[in-house]
Amino acid sequence: MLLPELSASFLRRNTTTTVIAFFHRRRLEDLLLFSTATAGGSGENPSHKPHFLVEYLVSSCRFPPDQAAEVSKPISHLKSNEKPKSVVDFLRSHGFEDAHLRKLVSLNPRCLCYDVKKTLAPKMRAFLDMGFSPSDLPHLILSNPNVLNLSVDRILPKIELWKNLLGSTDLLMKFFKKNQWLLGYSVEKTILPNISLLRDCGITDERLAMIVRKRPTFITQRMESLRALVDRVEELKIPRSSGLFMWALQILRMVSRDRFQAKMELMKSFGWSESEFLAAFRKAPVFLSVSEKVMRRKMEFLVKEAGCETSYLALNPVLLMYSLEKRLIPRVRALEILKAKGLLRRKPKLHSIMSLSEEDFINKYVLCHKVEGPKLHKLYTAVLKQATPLS
Repeated sequence: MLLPELSASFLRRNTTTTVIAFFHRRRLEDLLLFSTATAGGSGENPSHKPHFLVEYLVSSCRFPPDQAAEVSKPISHLKSNEKPKSVVDFLRSHGFEDAHLRKLVSLNPRCLCYDVKKTLAPKMRAFLDMGFSPSDLPHLILSNPNVLNLSVDRILPKIELWKNLLGSTDLLMKFFKKNQWLLGYSVEKTILPNISLLRDCGITDERLAMIVRKRPTFITQRMESLRALVDRVEELKIPRSSGLFMWALQILRMVSRDRFQAKMELMKSFGWSESEFLAAFRKAPVFLSVSEKVMRRKMEFLVKEAGCETSYLALNPVLLMYSLEKRLIPRVRALEILKAKGLLRRKPKLHSIMSLSEEDFINKYVLCHKVEGPKLHKLYTAVLKQATPLS
C-alpha cells in the first residue's frame, strides 16, 4: 500500500510451580502477614485481602515477593486470581515466558485484569494475520506495552503505516525492539502531518523511507519542531530542491544552534571565514555530525600531516566526513610510502584518493606495483589495525 493511500484510508506453561525456595517462602509469609494486618486494621473484609495476588505472582511468574507485592497494589480490588490466571495462561500459550510476563506486568499491572476473549485474543489474531510470527508477539508487546490498551482498529493502521515505511515485517520487528513506544505516537496528530510537511519540501516517499529506516524517530518529533528545522535549513540557504535538504534537516536536529555556532568558531580557529563554513555546510552538511573533538583532530591531521591548505578543505568539506582512523590516516600513510619509494608519479588530489572504495584504492595504488605490492599491502593493513578510534 502506498503512503498516500495509507493516509487516505486511515481514519509455557499451564501448570503452577508449587515449590518455592525457603527464603522466598519466609519472605512471602511476612508479606502475607503484613497484608492481613493492614486489611484488618482498615476495616476491610478479611475474605477480600489482596495477599493472594502476591502469592500467585510469586508462584506463577517467579516474581520476587517484594516486587510481587508492589505490582499487585494497582489491582488490589480483584477478589480472586481467576482473571490474572486466564491472562497468564493465554500469554504463555502465545510464547510469553516468565521473564516476559514479569516485565509486562511490571510495566502494566492492570493487564492482569483484561478480558482474554474480548481484549487479548482479537489483538493476537490481528498481529498474526499481519505477518508477525508467534515468536514476535512477546517482543512486539513488550516494546510497545500500550498496544494492549488500544482497540484493534487503532493499532492496525499504526502498524500498517510503519510496515509500509520500513518495507517489511522483519525490519519492523527490528525497529520495535530498538525503539520502544514507537506505536505510542499519534498517526493523525504527529506522523502523517510530518510526512505531509516533508513531502511539501520536495522529499520523495523513497527518500523518506530511506531516512525512516535509518532514524524512525525523525517523523515522531513534534510537528512544530520539524517545521522549525525546515526554517533553519532554509535560513542557511539550502533549497528544498536540493538532494541535501533532507540531510541538512537530520544534521540540524542533532546540532543545536549553540553547537552549530561552536563548530563554526572551531573552524574559524583554523582560518575558515564564516562564509566558507556556511558554504561547506551547504556542500556536505554531514561533516558537522561529529563532535568538536573529532573535528579538531581531523583538521589537525589534514593540515599538519597531510599538508592540506585550509581553503582546500573548505572547498572539499567531504574530506571531513571520512573516518580518521579507517580512511584518512591509512591512505595518507600509504601515499607517503609510495612517494618515498618513488612509486608515485604525481601527487593525486586528496579528495579523489579518499573518495575511492577500499577495493579500488588498493588495486589502483597498492597492488598495481608487482614487486612492492604485497609488501605495501601488508604495511597498509598494519596501519589500519594500529589506528585508534576516536571517542
